[in-house]
This record gives sequence, C-alpha cells and structure tokens, in this order.
Amino acid sequence: MPRTGANPARGIFFQPPGTKEMAQLTDLTTDSLVELQIDSVAHGGDGVGRLSGLVFFVTGAFPGDRVRARVTHKGRRAVWCSLEEIMESGPCRALTGISDTLACASSCLWHDFLYPAQAEWKCRIVEDNLKRIGGLSAEIKWLEDPQLRTGYRTRAVFHGDGKVLGCYARRTREIKTATPCPSNHQRLLHAFQSLQSAGIYGDVQITVNPEGDEVLVHLQKDSPEARLRFPLVNTGDDKKRHHFVFDGVPVVNNSFSQASLLLNRILRKKVDTCIAGAGSLLDLYCGSGNFSLHYCDSAKVLGVDSNVHAIKAAQKHAPGSYECGTETLMKKLIQESVWDVILLDPPRTGAQQLIHCLKEARAKRIVYISCDPATLARDLKILSSSMRWHLKEVTAIDMFPGTPHVETVTLLETD
Repeated sequence: MPRTGANPARGIFFQPPGTKEMAQLTDLTTDSLVELQIDSVAHGGDGVGRLSGLVFFVTGAFPGDRVRARVTHKGRRAVWCSLEEIMESGPCRALTGISDTLACASSCLWHDFLYPAQAEWKCRIVEDNLKRIGGLSAEIKWLEDPQLRTGYRTRAVFHGDGKVLGCYARRTREIKTATPCPSNHQRLLHAFQSLQSAGIYGDVQITVNPEGDEVLVHLQKDSPEARLRFPLVNTGDDKKRHHFVFDGVPVVNNSFSQASLLLNRILRKKVDTCIAGAGSLLDLYCGSGNFSLHYCDSAKVLGVDSNVHAIKAAQKHAPGSYECGTETLMKKLIQESVWDVILLDPPRTGAQQLIHCLKEARAKRIVYISCDPATLARDLKILSSSMRWHLKEVTAIDMFPGTPHVETVTLLETD
C-alpha cells in the first residue's frame, strides 16, 4: 500500500492552498513527484487533480485524497501518474489497502472506494459522458445488489507462462500470481487454484456455475493436466463447445456472458421492463439469448450474433429464432422488417456499423445495453440527431462492484 504521511519533501511540485501564482511545472518530467488534491474520478477509474492548468490522472486515488504522485507520462494538457503516497485520505477511501495488494489491479481499482460514493461517481461518469460526448441530458437511475459487492464474479481470464498462472500487472504483460480477489466467487477461486499447478501456457478463461458444479475451462494452448482436472475443457481448435444452463440460458465456453451470472439477474430484470408488451423483438449481438430466449414462446423473436457456438446453443432451445451473422445481416433485418423493439448489446467498441441504419429503423423502441459510457454516448448522439428517437430512460447498473466499470441500459422511443 502507498505510504501515508504528511510532510512534503524538498523538490516536489506543490501548489499551496490560497497561493495566487500558479506553480511553474516547466521542469516536470517522467518520474517527477507532484502533490495533488484529488477532486474527481475519470472514466477509466483514475483520480483527477489539477495544477497550473494541467489535469493529472492518478491511478488508485479517490476524491478527497491528498496524494503524492509520480509522473509516468506527460501530454500537452494532461499528466498520468502512479500513486506514490496517500498524504491525507479522503472520506471516500476505506483504509484496507485491498486494491493495492491485488495482481489484477488493471481492473480492480476500486475495492477501497466506499459506497455510496462509488455508486454516485459511476452515475456521474455516465451522466458526464452523455453530456460531454453525446450532448444529452438525462437523469441517471441506479440499480445494484448490496449483497453482491464481493464474491460476485463467475467468469475471469487468467494468463500462464508454464510456471505462473495469474493476472497481468497494470499496463504490462508481466504475469503476477493472482492473490484472492474479493470480486471472485468462491467456485471461481477454487477452480483457479486447481489450475495453478497445471503448467498452463497462454490465456485461460474460467466460467463457473455459482449454483451448480459445472466449471467451463477454455485454453489458448491445450493442457492434458487441465483436462484431467476438469471435464468441460475446450481449446480454440474444438468444433463443439461445452456449456451449462443457468436461469434458462445456455452459458457457452469462451462465448460472451456477463462476468457475473448472479448480477446478470438484475440486468435481465431491467431489460424486461424495457421490452414489456412487445409482440416482436430483434435481438442484436444476442449471444446465446440472454435477453430474449424467454420471450420466444410469447413473441416473435429473432436474434443475431456472429459467434456460431453461442447461436447453436440458442437454436437448440428455440429453433428458428436465432441466426448466425454479422452486421451485414443485422442491417438487412433492421431495414426490411418492422419491430416493436430492437435490442442491442454490442461489444465495448459500440455499434458504429449499425447506428446510422438504426436511425431509420421502423420500430417503437430501441433498448441499447452498453459497458462503455463513452461509446454509448457517441452512438446515442447519432441516434438522437434524427429527431425521431428520444432518450426516455437511462439506468446505470453495478455489474462490476469494486471496479470503475458500469453497465448502462438506455431506452429510446419514437413519437
């Protein structure tokens, strides 16, 4: 954990409170130390401080902290820093130091960020991106399960070099042995521990059933030892993929599913309120039917995804309702058919290939699910520019407690 102290050291750049003249930072270089008051957090999770017209991004700092930071990279108007010392802890900080001990610090930056402040800042991040990038104003609703702030994660990717199985250190390809992460479900932790001595090379994705015995393991490079320890192992060369069913939806090895099958219940429930009453549903980037499979008996459903393994699993549960295809097929279905609801859950990069087509969609509602507020705001700006689509509701969902990530469900309607 960064050291805690109070006395500034000689030669450190510091802007004393109340000083009229701003400190001169012309000599600020990589490895320089600077003292900052953190006033906010940025999209991505870094704490933000300001000094002499520059914006400083400090990994591991929270609003209210007074910190000493070490410069790692300097841009024209912004400076990126590592946290060297917490001089004074802000009211948002838990004094556990958990985040600093984790090998997976590239994503688990906020385990020391207290609630409700963590929730408030996630909502602010969504609101700020919508306003700054999308030019949109919206009240952000919040959903979470306070009982699942730890032990929620049922899927994770680890990396091995034949000797060590763990996580990449932040912004490096150095593999560190993974310490028990508070986010991980106990079944995920046990599966990981079972593979630590299996001589794994490359990436390994582990997905566990939190209410059953199934463990899916996907290996970048095959491991006979891993196959001895777990029966549901696949590699990229396998034509068939193992899966298990959770809450009525197939969870397919190495196909996209939410990082937490338990918190996925909150997300599905929210999406259900947006879909309610629809007689027809087009589900884009549908995976194995997470949001639409349970509507196949009561509505006309067509789901499209490029992952053949996920589509095959969905087809077994609802023949005729799912097709394998890319954005080319998605565009055709948007343009040639009328839908009550178009639902899309694109990858982090967003729906740039579809968004102009969606502007002219003959639908009553669009439900857009996103794990990246910036690309969501970019796409919503285009949709809203048509004057046909109006942003009715924005809900931020805490699918990733203890991290800066947030899931957002947006509902758009036509007049």
